[in-house]
Amino acid sequence: MISSDLMHLDASISRLDRNQVQLDLALADEHKLKSLLVNCSSAIARPHQIGQIRVAVGPPPNSDGLEHIDAVIEYEHVWCLPAEGAPSGEDFSVRDLQSLTRCQSDLKTLAWRVNLSEAIALLQHGGFHEDQIQRILQLPYEAWYRSWWDTLEPQGHLGLPFQRWFRTRCYSDGTYTLQYTDHYAQDAPRCFRGVWQQVPLMISHSSGQFGEILTGLRKARHMLKTDRCLLLADALTDLEAEAYIRQGVSLYSLQQSPLVESSLCQRCDRVQCPMSDRLDAPVVNCKAYVSHS
Repeated sequence: MISSDLMHLDASISRLDRNQVQLDLALADEHKLKSLLVNCSSAIARPHQIGQIRVAVGPPPNSDGLEHIDAVIEYEHVWCLPAEGAPSGEDFSVRDLQSLTRCQSDLKTLAWRVNLSEAIALLQHGGFHEDQIQRILQLPYEAWYRSWWDTLEPQGHLGLPFQRWFRTRCYSDGTYTLQYTDHYAQDAPRCFRGVWQQVPLMISHSSGQFGEILTGLRKARHMLKTDRCLLLADALTDLEAEAYIRQGVSLYSLQQSPLVESSLCQRCDRVQCPMSDRLDAPVVNCKAYVSHS
């Protein structure tokens, strides 16, 4: 079987084999695809922000002018997920809980007259456990199932929690309708769990022209209406790496260069640094870098 390990290409390859890398991408599992988004510099997402993920090798269909794009990674950017329980703490009062749920959204339909297996799959994808799913599906007509949810900030940190109320309608033909309403402090949750994002990907090598590559990635970002893009490279100089990062291009070294590995400010434990935990920090190397323990 052909190895699909994107981390370890043959060191004897002096010129990047674009066809082999595309083949590796096509065979890569979810874990390896996630590593591309998490371990690049600057990182596109944190592990807990990535839900489902898939890759389409080759240029996007019906997108003239993007023939230079080698693949498009699509992933579910997680914005909220069920919490372990209600917010608690010594300084947390009933009034605080009420302030977190002072606003209410309109009733939203998660699924309309789906069969039992589809209803279970949707609730599992939302993060509910088996016993919670059974409670939701067996609710009396006038009853609601209440659960606390955590939100995730763009940088991956926990935001304000909110409460989500579910109700179920079961019909004589065995189908189910799942509906919910959100109770929140100020900003309404933007989705049920996550929003799908596209990341155009290009494979480069030492003979690639900086300007041409950058122009191609910018065009792909514009046409796909996304803010992020990814460049897989076999070798880059320090100046090239810094230039790409400053222009908003995330880099993933197929040779796992120590330069790219140690340049991630969000992996540094030096919290006093103004660049600490910034995904878009244009830092390529840092003598004060302190790795997570």
